[in-house]
Amino acid sequence: MSPLPRSPLPRLSTSWRCLLAAGAALAATACTGASLPPTAALPGRTPAVHAGVWSGQFGDYGSASWKRAWGVASKGAWGQSDLKGVSDSTAPGDGSALQVTYGAGSSANSCSNCPNPGGGQFYTQLDKIGRSDLARSTTLDLKYSLKLPSGFDFGKGGKLPGLYGGTIGQESGGNHGDGWSTRYMFRAKSHPNEGEVYLYTPTNSGPTGYGVDVGLDSWKWLADGGWHTVEQLVDRASGDVTVWYDGKRALQSKATATGIADIPFSGVFFSTFFGGHDTSWGPKATERAEFADFSLSATAQH
Repeated sequence: MSPLPRSPLPRLSTSWRCLLAAGAALAATACTGASLPPTAALPGRTPAVHAGVWSGQFGDYGSASWKRAWGVASKGAWGQSDLKGVSDSTAPGDGSALQVTYGAGSSANSCSNCPNPGGGQFYTQLDKIGRSDLARSTTLDLKYSLKLPSGFDFGKGGKLPGLYGGTIGQESGGNHGDGWSTRYMFRAKSHPNEGEVYLYTPTNSGPTGYGVDVGLDSWKWLADGGWHTVEQLVDRASGDVTVWYDGKRALQSKATATGIADIPFSGVFFSTFFGGHDTSWGPKATERAEFADFSLSATAQH
């Protein structure tokens, strides 16, 4: 008697494969669209899945599906003409990146006499991606990768993405209201590429009424054409801010971010430009940078 022909086993969907790999205990956090929103990964390049971690890529940057996956806010954005999703085979994550252009002599969008604002900005909101667990967490960790070309002109300084909480518009631009933010800056005080956290809270104000420089020159931003990771862990309860650069702790600032314990995490404050608010901050010629592989977690990732 001839054996019955074998029917091919059904191919498991991505969701079921994830459930089997993660186990029932992690199903709610590791395998739902809310925790790990879908991104348009390039063929053959699939980001790793980590329980409880939100991961954001740029394969379909600017599309409606990308905005949903990132939870992009409906206000606070500018400079979209200088932000472009690109394919970069060297980029960590799924091989996609966000390329940012900074025009010669460019500065913030608020600069009234700059020939080209340069850079760009948008906010994300955790509640839009179903991650109220991260919003309510005492701590939140943001990690991403940055590539600056060799010879990058740092000018007088500029902003780089960080975390924020509270009401959009109340954590930057000289506004110290019901909000806070922990963007990075590159500064040129003693060296052109000094790193720091540029802090805004309801109770912190710099000497000019803007942000506070935290940990200036604790690390150097490398401009060598390679990818480098930067990671910040913010503790709302203690006010501690810790930074790792390429996996090594670069800054541990104790009880610095005061007045934020009762203001939940809101999401990523993607904000990058030269400035300051005048042309003296900008590069002498057009510069470009690439950002890739953003992730959020309630605990440090390294």
